[in-house]
Amino acid sequence: MKCIIVDDEPLALNDMERQLHKLGGIEICGKFGNAKDALDALGALDPNVIFLDIDMPVMNGLEAALLFQEALPGARIVFVTAYQEYALKAFEVNALDYLLKPVLLPRLAQTLQRLESAAPAPSAAANAETSGAQAFIRCFRSLSVEYGPNATQLAWRTNKAQELFAFLLHRRGQQTRKDTLIELLWPELAPERSYALLYTTVYQLRKSIEAAGIGIRILNTKAGYELTTDDIVIDVDDWERRMPLADENLPDQLQEYESWLEAFTGDYLEEQDYEWADAERRRLRILWYRYALRLAALLEEHGMPAYGLDWLYRVQSRFPYSEDVYFLIMKLHAALGENSMVEQQYALLVKMSEDQYGHPPSADIAAWYAGRRTDVPTQAIDP
Repeated sequence: MKCIIVDDEPLALNDMERQLHKLGGIEICGKFGNAKDALDALGALDPNVIFLDIDMPVMNGLEAALLFQEALPGARIVFVTAYQEYALKAFEVNALDYLLKPVLLPRLAQTLQRLESAAPAPSAAANAETSGAQAFIRCFRSLSVEYGPNATQLAWRTNKAQELFAFLLHRRGQQTRKDTLIELLWPELAPERSYALLYTTVYQLRKSIEAAGIGIRILNTKAGYELTTDDIVIDVDDWERRMPLADENLPDQLQEYESWLEAFTGDYLEEQDYEWADAERRRLRILWYRYALRLAALLEEHGMPAYGLDWLYRVQSRFPYSEDVYFLIMKLHAALGENSMVEQQYALLVKMSEDQYGHPPSADIAAWYAGRRTDVPTQAIDP
């Protein structure tokens, strides 16, 4: 495993190098005082891991992380910073870990263990290729149909064509009536015009699918259409199929559990924002939310509270208006003796609650905050 270190503070740069040498098992192939020099050298060095400061001049670490990921998609980002408040933004760019300065050796050792077990798992798209599937359909974040060795994307003639395909895919394996599609896509048009557009759009979709040579079919039924998929991997289906079933042996399953949660790359058809997809969007979000909170609780139970806190911050970045998540973060910071972070989270909660809901935090949280003691329970999260 190879790494580079990027930090504008020479003392921090040298301290990280010294600690990594002490732990062993990782080769330091470059040290840089700014992100631009690191980016210029990235191709030649080809590191697996980038230890990256956030608060740097010219280009901060959050901006640099996006460029690193574009240039070297397989590299893992570990942020190293003196500022806890960057945690939410750090996990929004899919950082593997978030270390606070001064970095303690045991904490860094945990990060290295996590890096060793976090080799990129084959994606669902890769599984599609090895299993002989003809295409891969993405529904997380944005709809796309990818096919062929170069992951060519199926082109949409119009936005209506894309929504028609998305709706039929959403109801895959079920008949969808033509009048339902008309009401969805062209409610303002006269029937003759709307049916003509429906037939034309279905024809165009079929021609595009046929030209791509992929196993998707739009069948005529008695009253409408039905979309079927043959040997097609759909990211949402693949994600639910791989849902963790057991958690008793978390250390053995941690990589699989985290990989599964990280595969949730965005909400269902998030960028298209179709109103008819809202229920499924909420269902999948809640599923991810529950499993992420359960993982945070299990990490704490297994003596890894810092990792549990990392996951709570990830949940908070997706659910910034969830009072429960703020409370869990506060309790875990309190359990770790990090009282200043409890104060910070409560202040953020008060602001969020007043801005979003027009009232202060709930009475039980306010009472806990007012009466909290330094002797907090060791188990802060209920799985």
